[in-house]
Amino acid sequence: MVSLLPAIFSAAIILTAPTDPALTGTAPNIPAPHYALLVSPERRVRAADPRVHGYLAEGLQRSNTFARLLAALNASDVIVYVERVMTLPRDTMGRLTMVPTKSTARYLRIQIKSDLSMNEAIALIGHEMRHALEVADDPTVRDTAALIQLYERIGHSSGGEHVYDTTAAQDVGRQIRRELLGA
Repeated sequence: MVSLLPAIFSAAIILTAPTDPALTGTAPNIPAPHYALLVSPERRVRAADPRVHGYLAEGLQRSNTFARLLAALNASDVIVYVERVMTLPRDTMGRLTMVPTKSTARYLRIQIKSDLSMNEAIALIGHEMRHALEVADDPTVRDTAALIQLYERIGHSSGGEHVYDTTAAQDVGRQIRRELLGA
């Protein structure tokens, strides 16, 4: 789901080094080129929360679709911060917002509910990363107004003002769930 309300960027999210000890050493189950997507200072998908780092690592290891999304975002011009939050608007499990900035870089924020199981969180992050790729694919999306225009064009309303979803993101979330369950 994409919520197009402006987001305020918190300085607490600007951590770039992983704080989870499991991510600072070697990761024997993740090939080195993929593992770099989690720890490289130039990575495009970032998280300050060790649990979210764990979700990213698990998703990378257990889902080819998740790994492809992460790699595609890493090759894009957007920077995506993923965070767990206690509250979101009613009936919302996760959302993508545009972070207002005067920078030439485009910053996005993925927020997911903090009480999700690991598999639910990974699938939802993948769903929201698909939305981030939709934004990355349109270089004209540089502010909230352009984000609204994009989703009015490619998405469908999913309940509420400026709340959209896309079939592609729904499909990706389902595919990642299947991969996580080994189906």
